[in-house]
Amino acid sequence: MSASLKYDPNNELFVRREDFDRVFSKSVPKATFHRWVKDGKIKKARDLDGWYLLNKTLVHQGMAPVDVEEFKKERESTPAGLKNSQLLYIAVMQSDAHFGMLAPPRFKVPNILTPEEVAAIRKLMEEHEKVISCYTERSQRIIYRHGFLDALDAASFVDGD
Repeated sequence: MSASLKYDPNNELFVRREDFDRVFSKSVPKATFHRWVKDGKIKKARDLDGWYLLNKTLVHQGMAPVDVEEFKKERESTPAGLKNSQLLYIAVMQSDAHFGMLAPPRFKVPNILTPEEVAAIRKLMEEHEKVISCYTERSQRIIYRHGFLDALDAASFVDGD
C-alpha cells in the first residue's frame, strides 16, 4: 500500500477554473466543475472569489501536487511594477466583483498565484476597503473603482509593462 500524500499549505497554487483543465487529460465541463466545488472535491480559496486551491484539491483527490518552485521561477521573471499592477488589479476587482463590466486591462492578469501573492492581495484589499468605505453611495463606489482601474491600466501602459 502506498503512503498517502501529505498536503503542505506553503506549497500551494491559487488558480482560476480554466487552469484545472491543464491538470486533467480533457477539460472539465463548467457544470461538472461547479458541482465538484459544491461537493468539496475542488477546494475554494478563502476570500478570493473565482480562485481555487490547486494542490489541496489534487492531494484531496489522491493525485500528486504540482511543483510550486517551477511556477515561482516563472513569476520571478515578471517585472516588479507589472506584478504590483496585477496584484492591485485583482485586489480591487475582488472588493466587489459585481460592480459592473470593465474592459480587460492592457496588461496580462495572472491565472495562477502563489501564497505570497495571495497574502499581498489580501493586504491590498484591506487597504482599498479603507479608502472606498468613505463612499456611501454604491454609484460613487462604482465610479471610484472604474476610475482607479482605468488609472492603474494607464499607468502600467505608460511604464511599458
